[in-house]
Amino acid sequence: MDTRPYSFWNNTVLSEDAPFRIGRRETAAVMGWGGIRVFDQDVDLLSLCIAYARAFAGYSCGQCMPCGLGSKKLAEGFVRLQAGTMAPAELARLRDLADTIAKSSLCQIGQTTPHALIHVIDTFAEQLLQPADSSRAATYTSILTAPCMQACPIHLDIPRYVEEVKMNRFSKAFDVICSRLPLPGVVGRVCTRPCESNCRRTLIDEPIQIKHLKRFVADHAREHDYTPRYPTAVEKGIPIAVIGAGPAGLTCAHFLALQGYPVTIFESLSEPGGMAAVGIPDYRLPREILRGEVAQIEKLGVNIEYNKTLGIDFAIEDLEREGFKAIFLAMGCHCHKKLGIEGEDKNFEGFIPGIFFLRFANMGEETPKGKKLVVIGGGNVAVDSARMGFRLGFEEVHVVYRRTRAEMPADHVEVRDAMAEGVQFHFLTAPNRIVGESGRVKGLECLRMKLGEPDASGRKRPIPVPDSAFFINADVLVPTVGQESDFGCLTSLPGVNITKKGTVIIDETFMTHKPGVFAGGDCVSGPDMLIRACAHGRLSGMHMHHFLTAGQSEPFEEQLDEKFIAQLKPFDPKEKLQIPGGTPRMPVQHEDAELRKHDFREVDKGFTPDEARKEAGRCLRCYRVVVAEYR
Repeated sequence: MDTRPYSFWNNTVLSEDAPFRIGRRETAAVMGWGGIRVFDQDVDLLSLCIAYARAFAGYSCGQCMPCGLGSKKLAEGFVRLQAGTMAPAELARLRDLADTIAKSSLCQIGQTTPHALIHVIDTFAEQLLQPADSSRAATYTSILTAPCMQACPIHLDIPRYVEEVKMNRFSKAFDVICSRLPLPGVVGRVCTRPCESNCRRTLIDEPIQIKHLKRFVADHAREHDYTPRYPTAVEKGIPIAVIGAGPAGLTCAHFLALQGYPVTIFESLSEPGGMAAVGIPDYRLPREILRGEVAQIEKLGVNIEYNKTLGIDFAIEDLEREGFKAIFLAMGCHCHKKLGIEGEDKNFEGFIPGIFFLRFANMGEETPKGKKLVVIGGGNVAVDSARMGFRLGFEEVHVVYRRTRAEMPADHVEVRDAMAEGVQFHFLTAPNRIVGESGRVKGLECLRMKLGEPDASGRKRPIPVPDSAFFINADVLVPTVGQESDFGCLTSLPGVNITKKGTVIIDETFMTHKPGVFAGGDCVSGPDMLIRACAHGRLSGMHMHHFLTAGQSEPFEEQLDEKFIAQLKPFDPKEKLQIPGGTPRMPVQHEDAELRKHDFREVDKGFTPDEARKEAGRCLRCYRVVVAEYR
């Protein structure tokens, strides 16, 4: 049967709807949790319903009878309808079955998936009962997603590993996480949790503690000496070079090693981890956690050569001459941006950019001393620098930020913890001039600010208040207003091009304009969340494998599917959930602020097994099924 173009999504008839074009593909029809969208009059609606019902049955976990058994009966019913062996009266019973599944299933996959089928039966019953036209062949793609999965840059199957924790299957949860992420203990401590912003529990109470559940699973595996079960790869004997042992480089090397490639990482520092090692203090990310997960990557055969800097110790051409068949650039952003104010270039003693302040402290090197530390900026580097100040012996720590607390890009949890430790924040305060005396920092002249109209970032632009200058004394001044990469070593390399913003230009496969040279992480995105660097590393490794085996690389179905899903917007912040709330999330225990601020003990204590299971039990398992037909 055919139908005219028609779109009904999220309880709204879309009078003007256009097909999705993803890469070379264009959608003919979409059926999913939000309804149905038909863009091509030749679409066979009944065949689409069968594909959707079968996908529903295949994705159901089967733990409750309405969804597990009902979804299979639903698929069988639509097959009978197509075969012409269903009486008209039975269509109503098929609709009742779908309604029963939606109302009595225990998780969201069963509660949401049937609604599209119900709508089709209600709207197109007459067409559904017409003889089927089997002459038109169609290919369908089914995708399982969730709001949290879609928000996660590496698209971890969050509902699945949370469910495994709930069921006390911690090792299985670890396998699920490690199938995409080789640094679970690291990410479980320092991730900025984009997934939790998309958690549908926020619509009724509080989001699931996804990050801390990941940390619990990783810690449990480490404590019980459990390692993931990876398939044995066939050794390929094709050497690959990775430049930078940060999250992107380590993740890329991990997935290449799983494919059987001998990988060598060239790292400019004497420690693995990149900015995770030298930019994040031990009280947030203990060094033994990072080193332990790097050691697991090395056990796969990855070799790391330390104190090897691109442009100083070797060049890209050297690697090519040595026989490396593909190269991944993952140098990160280890240079600071300037404030652009008077006094910045006078080399005052006690003036040190935040990324160097943190690096020296994390590497056990000498840092400027004093009683009063003033930090400039509102990001995570600023907050980490401020909290580091107390641990280095400063008696007083201040943070100067030109906007309000609400506009701070820093993780609000870290800001809260910094305040608990005694860091003093000066909001709506901008640096105006660095003042020195006898060659060292004396303090910072500041201006009071007020918020004006929004700027390009969407935040209200800070405007100086006339005659509002004031002075803050300081022994040490730490600016943290941005980071960038140093690509001087690449300027003469044909095919590796740099944007005006100082990032490497790549295509959708993470390859530069120079065949065989790929790039990812902060050197491509600019300073960004650690989990996105891991996502870049994973995809880059997969594309490098495809390039080396097929001689070319093109976007994977997975990448196209994710772009498609993003347009469907799995998370609706205005959705009204018919679910009782009032179950707050499990709090994470912390070390006492007055005690912890003077040493490097880990602040967060993590979950116990009982706490983890209880928190995992709050998950609504918000899987979303979608089936697409492409032209």
